[in-house]
Amino acid sequence: MGTLLLKFMILGVVTYGCAVMFMWIRQEHYIFRPKHYDVVPEFERFRWDREINGIRHQGWFLDKGKPQTVIYHGGNAEDLAGHCKVMMDGLDANALLVNYRGYGQSEGTPGEKEMVADCIAVFDLFCAEKNIPASSVFLMGRSLGSGVAIQVAAARPQAAGLILATPYENIAAIAKVRYPWLPVKRLLRHPFPAIDFAPEIKMPTLVLLAENDESIPVESGRRLGEKIGGEKEIITLPTGHYDINEHPAYFETINKFINRLMLQTLEN
Repeated sequence: MGTLLLKFMILGVVTYGCAVMFMWIRQEHYIFRPKHYDVVPEFERFRWDREINGIRHQGWFLDKGKPQTVIYHGGNAEDLAGHCKVMMDGLDANALLVNYRGYGQSEGTPGEKEMVADCIAVFDLFCAEKNIPASSVFLMGRSLGSGVAIQVAAARPQAAGLILATPYENIAAIAKVRYPWLPVKRLLRHPFPAIDFAPEIKMPTLVLLAENDESIPVESGRRLGEKIGGEKEIITLPTGHYDINEHPAYFETINKFINRLMLQTLEN
């Protein structure tokens, strides 16, 4: 009986070890899910493809002739070719959308450090090319992209404001819910520690949460929002994770936030 029990214990330990090793090796597959969509012909004229940090990136600058521009950082499964129309129709501002490395037609392989460095470089290049002040540019991140946008905001505090949609504290907080049996903190190569940067954020910030979020615990996004160091507005919409942008209040709230801050800038 004792020998049989020992064998079962050894089998359990080996099985658990193999599962942990599998998740460690395959974590990029779960964090990054690059998509590759065909570009809608009507948006070809807005293409903004650039070489960033030695990698060719695919992008679009939706120029609406507005004094303010939103740089958008998408989710883990977004090819931004499929988000151009959403931003064109809904946003009361110019929009710059650049695919992460490995997404869409962008070259390279996604990784947290590389993506953040690329997005900081995109911010700098865009301001330099357009000869515009950083104070006319808003940073926006949705889902995975919120963890990118907040790091860019910490590195470029001159930006006009920060918009976080369905954000999270860090990847570990999400992984703990999905894989409670894993030592997730020790396994993660791409932690996206958004909450560590939150106290550094002094620019006005809008946080949009999905009440019925089926992907990211809404409490995680709320905890992140509460840690933001500057002026913040936290709003919960009665939607799910994937359809939040379809709620009428989504772009209405974002546009009100942007226009209010731009009006304050003009008055000052």
